[in-house]
Amino acid sequence: MSLNMKSFTQALAKASAVIEKTVSSTVHEVTGPKAMQDYELLEQVGSGGPDLIWKLYAGRPRNKATQMHNPEVCVWVLDKKALTDLRLRVGISRAAEEAFLDLVRQDAAQLMRLRHPGVVRVIQALDESKTTMAMVTEPIFASVANVLGRLDNVGKVPNELKDLELGQLEIKHGLLQLAETLGFLHNNARLSHRGISPESVYITSHGAWKLAGFGFSISLDQTGADPTGGPVFHFPDYDVDDVVLPLQPPLDYTAPELTRKGAGGPFASTDIFSLALLAFHLLSRHSLLKCNNNLQTYSGKASYLPNESFSNVPADIGQDLRRMLSSDVHSRPSAHDFTTSPFFRDDTRLRALRFLDHMLERDNMQKTQFLKAMADMWTNFDARVLRYKVLPPLCAELRNEVMLPMVLPMVLTIAESQEMVDFQSATLPALLPVLGTATGDALLLLVKHASLLINKAGPDALAANVVPMIVRAFEDPDARMQEEVLKRTLNLTKQLDFTVLRQSILPRVHGLALKTTMAAVRVNALLCLGEVVPRLDKGAIQEILQTLQRCTAVDHSAPTLMCSLGVASAIHKQMGVEYAAEHLLPLLCPLLTAQQLNLQQFAKYMHFVKEVLRKIEEKRGVEVNGVEPVSLDMKTMALTGPAKANVSATGNGTDNNSSWDADWTAPKKTPTNTALDNSSLFPQKASPAAPSAAPAPPPQSSLQQPDLSFEWPPPASTANQATKAPSSPYAGGIGSVFSNANLSSSNNFQTTANTQASGDNDPFSTWAPRASSNSSNTSIQPSWNGGSISSNTQSLGNLKTRTGSSKSMLNANDWTMPSAQQSPQKDTNDFGDFFSSPGRQEAPLKLAPPPPTAGLGKGRGRNPIRGPQVRHTKTNTSDQPPLLDLL
Repeated sequence: MSLNMKSFTQALAKASAVIEKTVSSTVHEVTGPKAMQDYELLEQVGSGGPDLIWKLYAGRPRNKATQMHNPEVCVWVLDKKALTDLRLRVGISRAAEEAFLDLVRQDAAQLMRLRHPGVVRVIQALDESKTTMAMVTEPIFASVANVLGRLDNVGKVPNELKDLELGQLEIKHGLLQLAETLGFLHNNARLSHRGISPESVYITSHGAWKLAGFGFSISLDQTGADPTGGPVFHFPDYDVDDVVLPLQPPLDYTAPELTRKGAGGPFASTDIFSLALLAFHLLSRHSLLKCNNNLQTYSGKASYLPNESFSNVPADIGQDLRRMLSSDVHSRPSAHDFTTSPFFRDDTRLRALRFLDHMLERDNMQKTQFLKAMADMWTNFDARVLRYKVLPPLCAELRNEVMLPMVLPMVLTIAESQEMVDFQSATLPALLPVLGTATGDALLLLVKHASLLINKAGPDALAANVVPMIVRAFEDPDARMQEEVLKRTLNLTKQLDFTVLRQSILPRVHGLALKTTMAAVRVNALLCLGEVVPRLDKGAIQEILQTLQRCTAVDHSAPTLMCSLGVASAIHKQMGVEYAAEHLLPLLCPLLTAQQLNLQQFAKYMHFVKEVLRKIEEKRGVEVNGVEPVSLDMKTMALTGPAKANVSATGNGTDNNSSWDADWTAPKKTPTNTALDNSSLFPQKASPAAPSAAPAPPPQSSLQQPDLSFEWPPPASTANQATKAPSSPYAGGIGSVFSNANLSSSNNFQTTANTQASGDNDPFSTWAPRASSNSSNTSIQPSWNGGSISSNTQSLGNLKTRTGSSKSMLNANDWTMPSAQQSPQKDTNDFGDFFSSPGRQEAPLKLAPPPPTAGLGKGRGRNPIRGPQVRHTKTNTSDQPPLLDLL
């Protein structure tokens, strides 16, 4: 029974193993090789291998633990199914297909075995399924064949490969690396590659040139000759443009001994011949032995190699290429001899790149001397050399705190010329630790290059790394650091979130503006505040105004005042005229008296204030055009100015068209409360001017009131003197109304009979009119109620209108005064006491026109219909002089 159970257990185990193998095989076929399961394939970067059969994909690990060690990889994929379909279509045997796959497997096996900086490093070994083969290596940029323009088996050509041309320095450095790798293979690994060509040389993502394609390699310690004496590789005697399954190396780069019978070998110099052909192709941009895999063509061209001039390559390598392409395998130089060629030895830039390749092996003293010597050399390198060969070793040295002050300036200078993608992928990861720990001069240097970090770091790195560095710089007590960080903050604020700006940056800018004792720091702080105004809200702007007020209260220097004006201008544009009138004008107007402002600076202040006031005027809908300035006559204390201001306004105004003496001049009976009409004050039709009359004065302001001297009844001589009197000394006053009137006897005065008929009711009938002997300066002293009236102005006949137009003569029955329309703004206070006290000679009395309000006073006319009405004016019985004389 036990035996049966044992047999059953064994059978069950076998069945389980078969099932497991079947399931694993099924899953493997579905999911593909292990390399494609463990790594995510991204875009295709190129192709390589024999006849470019490998597809190269950028990849990244799916496992986070693996991603820490190898964040970027290259996945090599070979489609076996497509190869089988091609074989069936062309008619190639399956044995040929298997032979080709064996070459691929041998290549992968050699790559796993060889460990050298010049050999492509394998991360995950070759794995294959029925349809696919795949392996994982270090990141690859492309093969040299792709760089030379062969893009077979590449679906979408990467942008980096389009129109790419390698510089001579990069080619020189790559050839030197290949020569060193061949020295390792020949001397240490004891291998002959025998397949060196553009298809087997790869450029890594760090710019290093490395070898692969070891499918045709052979040990130098064994014989590789055919026992029958045939050639090592068999090539056709006809042109073959497209090799379906390359079972031999490319004939264009193959040494002659590999095509001859009985050549013996293997020889290390075989690889030297292939390296020379590759170097010629890279330097001259075309192949030296272009034969389309035709052996006869190849043999004919190879026989002429000793006569080749090598004019298409630099002269210092021509002689070395002639020796390397010798048909005698023993006369060719070794790989080490090729590295000592003047083509490499005399190039200072190449020596610098060589030092960088081994920089980690040098001590700090050697590194310092090298960096000092190379300080001005970086501008001589092209962008690819800087990106792939210079930056990687320099970024590695950023971890060395001793070398940081010397390495960091070079890294930042080179990063300025980088594209954003290259900077974020290559330089920024090495700078992130420095951003978090830098102090002193290193921090100052980073702040000076803050624009580079702000523009190229990206939003995530900006918020997580650059902003904390800027905040540390704000808190540094060094004035140089503060000034630099304020200058760089202007660009930073444009890309920051408002919350970060308000909470992290602005409080520190306010602090520097208020606490610093350095003028440069305060000026840069105010400039920074002015730049960020468009992004701020009302609360933040109010804080800026408080800072401005506190700064200008203690600092009246011209830079601070002008920066304050700039901030105020930015706030005005942002908040509008109402905010400016309420907050900015009270802040700026007291600063107008600062003696530190020169003429231009004061003019800018005044321009800003006037601009705000002009916008307020426009907003109110008021616009004053053509208004002449109003002046004050210090002798008469009268305002003089334009007769009428051209004002356009919106809103309700006061109707000043009513006349205070409308019923005084009317010859007919009118009600007592008749509306006043100023059209009857002065006739609008002018009389012809007298020949000797002076021209009418220009219009003056209606605010000025004229001096008036009168006597009742008017003296007879006044009529004759009216045309002879000079212009009133008070230009534009009421005395100019009658200057150009035509004084005729028919309209001067009424007859004496009319005067006597109304004498009973005339309070002035007892006056004794006395002719003035001087029309320009006459003093008349009539007797009325024991008082005296004196005047130092012209007589009543010389009175002129304010507008200078001719008016009719004043007569005894119709004596008119200036209307309210011509003096709409005269205050009632102008009605001073113009009668002097009894028994004294007082100053000339002045009679101001009544205010524009109807009913305050009515004139008396000789109207026979209406009864005589006398309205006495209160006299000034005191010794106090008239109010206008006091003014």
